[in-house]
Amino acid sequence: MTVSYYDAGLAPVFVICSVQAGALGLALERPHLAAALHIAATGALAIVIRESPDQPWPLPILGFVSLGALLLMLGLRQRWTVPVSVWWLSILMLVGLVTLSPGRSGDGDRWGANLSVYSGSTVLLLSAAIAARRRGRIHDELRQARRDVELEQAQRRYVEERARIAREMHDVVAHSMSLVHMKALSAPFRLAGAPPADTDAEFNDIARSARAALSEMRQLLGVLRPDDGESTESVPQPQLADIAALSAALTKAGTRIDVSLDERSRQTSPIVQLTVYRVVQEALSNVVRHAPAARTRVRVLVAGDLLHVSVRNAPSTRGGPRPDRGGHGLRGMRERISLLGGDLTTGTTPDGGYAVEATVPITGTVQEYT
Repeated sequence: MTVSYYDAGLAPVFVICSVQAGALGLALERPHLAAALHIAATGALAIVIRESPDQPWPLPILGFVSLGALLLMLGLRQRWTVPVSVWWLSILMLVGLVTLSPGRSGDGDRWGANLSVYSGSTVLLLSAAIAARRRGRIHDELRQARRDVELEQAQRRYVEERARIAREMHDVVAHSMSLVHMKALSAPFRLAGAPPADTDAEFNDIARSARAALSEMRQLLGVLRPDDGESTESVPQPQLADIAALSAALTKAGTRIDVSLDERSRQTSPIVQLTVYRVVQEALSNVVRHAPAARTRVRVLVAGDLLHVSVRNAPSTRGGPRPDRGGHGLRGMRERISLLGGDLTTGTTPDGGYAVEATVPITGTVQEYT
């Protein structure tokens, strides 16, 4: 069609069209080379047909379509600077052709309209392509951001779950095992000269503590692996009323404990009571491990919207062996209290003892970290 319409030679038109088509195919992989070849071929086409005075020039219909397709492909696939640069190069090439063609440059109405139509239509096409690409990139970035957030949340849940397991392992099991250890170590001192019945009762009590530790371990494993068809949600959790039994067990091991529990504290939420119980449990376990037989006071008091907990022990007055020191108890207590939006303070007292004090909102709920 180009040959008959513009009265041009078959061979040069075939070569030019082949280069233009090849450049369009190359634009996806080698955009700069494709743009250079296409602009050169379009310029050659304008030179071949410039002797046709009654037809569009310097850009024929074929040039409009091919350059438009090139700019559309570059706008959708490349950064905006690439298609805009190619557009400017095509404009400069066409203006240069007009300048270097004295026989056609005098007809300003024809080539001026031609360039105006080309520049206006391709600007719209290029803007739409660039906008579509930017929109696609924004969607891709949003999808990537969502994936990153999901991965970060999964990692955070993984870390929090590890911390929760560590707290439960320490709070649930370490206390019972510390009690067993302390009773076994202190038995020679406490049972020296005792009748056989008392000795039997003491070791039966140690065995009960060991069985309780094993039972608590099984419950914890059931929570971590709830795929055995048995529900673990019905397992009762310790509450503030259980502090009395906790102190009684430690009293048998030789630690003197004075408990004062505000009756209003039993009306607080179960999660608050469980948290306070674990704090008291860990504090008393530390007394057993590090200050055997030290007189200890436990106070739980409601004041306004806050629940105050205090565990204070005097310096130890008993010698003898002591279990090895642990390192995760205070951290676990602090994590539990902070999850409810409370505060925890620990430290030595002026008389050489130790104090653990916490404040928790009575309506505390577990806070999510974002």
